[in-house]
Amino acid sequence: MSRKIKSAISIVIIVSVFFSSWIFAAASQKKIQDIYEQQYHDPILMLLYYIDNIYYDKSNIDYEKILDSTLDGLISGLDDPFAWYFDKRQTNENRIEESKEYGGVGLTVRYDTAKKAIVVVSPMSGTPGEKAGILPNDYIITVDGSPVSQIGYTPSVDRMRGEPGTAVKLEVFRDGWEETKIIEVPRAKIETKSVQYDLIEYNNKKIAYIRLTNFAEKSYEEMQTALSYFISKSKDGLVLDLRSNPGGFLNVAIDIGSMFVRNGKIVSVRYYNGEEETVIPEPEKYVNFLKDIPIVVLVNKGSASASEILTGALKDNSIATIIGKQTYGKATVQRPIQLPNGGEVWLPIGHYFTPNGTDIHLKGIDPDIDIDNPAVELKSVNPSESETTEAMLSTTNKPYINLSADSQLLKAFEVITEKSGGK
Repeated sequence: MSRKIKSAISIVIIVSVFFSSWIFAAASQKKIQDIYEQQYHDPILMLLYYIDNIYYDKSNIDYEKILDSTLDGLISGLDDPFAWYFDKRQTNENRIEESKEYGGVGLTVRYDTAKKAIVVVSPMSGTPGEKAGILPNDYIITVDGSPVSQIGYTPSVDRMRGEPGTAVKLEVFRDGWEETKIIEVPRAKIETKSVQYDLIEYNNKKIAYIRLTNFAEKSYEEMQTALSYFISKSKDGLVLDLRSNPGGFLNVAIDIGSMFVRNGKIVSVRYYNGEEETVIPEPEKYVNFLKDIPIVVLVNKGSASASEILTGALKDNSIATIIGKQTYGKATVQRPIQLPNGGEVWLPIGHYFTPNGTDIHLKGIDPDIDIDNPAVELKSVNPSESETTEAMLSTTNKPYINLSADSQLLKAFEVITEKSGGK
């Protein structure tokens, strides 16, 4: 097939994508078709024609990238900070974050721009990467024979992932070695945890600590496991850590909210068509022991969306003391829309309000006790001890805690100590 024919087919695909991915009611579809034909069709087709015919560097045209940019431009034109377009790869990353599982070797990595290589932050506990002997600060030079310096960071990470049971060859270098070593590492199903928990002793008190990193598909079940762990244990209070939790599934936030809220409201949602919905807790999901102990919720500027739904529910229903910094302020309900090119649009379809009717959009939730952590200094590319430990524990239920460097968590423990009867 000639390049011209391929180009023509690509143009047809680009133009037709505006029609093929939506199913509208007849009247709405006619309206959109009219808008497209009157305003979009000619400029887009004309520009594509000239790109394909007179663009100087046309031999290097990437029509898939042009399509991604076109779709991203449509969404950017809404001028809404919470209307997002994700290309095919970003959509796949979203799936991994939502499901918390993927096929791979189990390494937390980042890119060393100076060395143009992948540096290992840490292998995850119990994964093939750990069993292969890969250590923090190791450098991955090639993946299946392809140099990271040539193919880039993202394609290299993609090549390390794959079907569980298959293997990938990694060329590794470690400080102190005279030359690199090539090892073959089997891929496995890697499952990271969105809920981590432990019973912490502080000033003769036993405090249940739960860290919720996001509201993923399995987060409710993981929260059930965490709370079940504490049922039979002596405890003086509970800290729910929602710091830097960007949100996730609305239904998961409601399910977890029902574990803490017995009566009242969890959230109210107002949709694009004017309809309103008030969500009340599901009584069968309530965890009884929570009514008998003081609860603290930790938040910061990175606590957003579903995190704010849960925080608002616990604050407005006087269930927990909120400690930390003002939250992000994302009260948008988004609907993911899958597109034929493998990309995805997240389109705002409504706003939510806290049980007291407060609109926190672009405002956030103010904590009951405002306290910040010490400023974190910029670090070199080499992973710190805390980063390494946290990455290693990401496949376990065990949270990483450094109380000496965490003023917010320390304050939470002090509040629980005071509420549960002093020292």
